[in-house]
Amino acid sequence: MSLKAVLFDLDGTLIDSYRDIGIHLNRTLKDFGKPQIDIEGVRHLIGGGARELLRNFFTDGLLEKALEVFRGYYLAEPVIHTRPFKGIHEVLERARDRGVRLAVVTNKMEELSRLILKELGLMDYFSLLVGGDTYSEKKPSPLPLLETLKVLGVSPREALMVGDTETDLKAGRLAGTKRGLALWGYVKVSEEVPDYLFEKPEDMLEFM
Repeated sequence: MSLKAVLFDLDGTLIDSYRDIGIHLNRTLKDFGKPQIDIEGVRHLIGGGARELLRNFFTDGLLEKALEVFRGYYLAEPVIHTRPFKGIHEVLERARDRGVRLAVVTNKMEELSRLILKELGLMDYFSLLVGGDTYSEKKPSPLPLLETLKVLGVSPREALMVGDTETDLKAGRLAGTKRGLALWGYVKVSEEVPDYLFEKPEDMLEFM
């Protein structure tokens, strides 16, 4: 397969961020007098964005306020323990050298995603960053992927969506891209079948 573009999910694909998400979630829960949770359990709640994460703990009456508090904590300290997964820097470097267009399509807020990528030294690899609040719809809607590809000037059949959850794979299928499952991430897949299984980031290089 000759690829012209790779679209990456962020949490659980490019970066290992669940600890920081868990820290800010527990800070938020504490503010609302709710019990703390085991941070390891947060791995299995990531993928739908902050609102979907908090919906596990807050009813609609408190959800928007809790979301505001959570985002406040996260924006103030976007990187505590978060790091790129081993091999990610090298893969992005090689892909860029080969002329493959790279973009991030995440359900995380665009502003927060940009802060994290800049702090980790990853932002310059990407032609475009699309967050969960960039467009009117987020993954699993194909809209963010299709709009990203439009900006890049690449057709879906020449693109690969790489992510670690059902949300990523469904968005890729609906957008018409190839789909790769990042097995090093917080894998949550039950129904969607990826085109490729990647055990480690370097496995992606043979397609670039």
